Amino acid sequence: MTRYLLQTLRLLLISALAGAVWVAHRPAALPAAPAAKIGKSDDILDLMRQSAIKRAAPMLVSEDDVNRHLASVLAGRMPTGTGDWVAFEGVRIDLEPDCAHLFLIWKIKGHVRTASVDLAITRDDEAFHVEILRGAYGHLEMPRGMMRPLYPALRSVADALDPEIRALFQMTKITITKDKLVLDPRFPPA
Repeated sequence: MTRYLLQTLRLLLISALAGAVWVAHRPAALPAAPAAKIGKSDDILDLMRQSAIKRAAPMLVSEDDVNRHLASVLAGRMPTGTGDWVAFEGVRIDLEPDCAHLFLIWKIKGHVRTASVDLAITRDDEAFHVEILRGAYGHLEMPRGMMRPLYPALRSVADALDPEIRALFQMTKITITKDKLVLDPRFPPA
């Protein structure tokens, strides 16, 4: 009887692991790729730097503008030392109130694979802090502690976007709303 119970538990465990692998390998539904902008596109980095210097009105950046900027910048800055069978396809962001869903996209042997993290930005007196709230491998949602294997990829993206991150953190206040990023460079009232 115990042998039968042990075999049943093993079968259930293997089935659960196989199901988790299948769910993790299904790519997540990505936000739509932004359409190419006709005419001169705004350089978000330059606009953020000018806004931080002038300390004038808040700056609104749409989700499409952020995704367009990420696609153009990361294509030239990300290292491609993984060989022919793995290609980094890029990053997309989906802005929701107080949370940014960051999707990392790869093609492995021609198949799209995704991983995502939910990020929140907070500020204490002197510095901004970016916190990973949770994440997912494909459709398999995980708590933030299980996203640790994704940290090298996130570090590579952060290193490639270092000028943009530095300019972003020159703002006094960063607010994430539905499909918009509100960057306020004004000094807080005394």
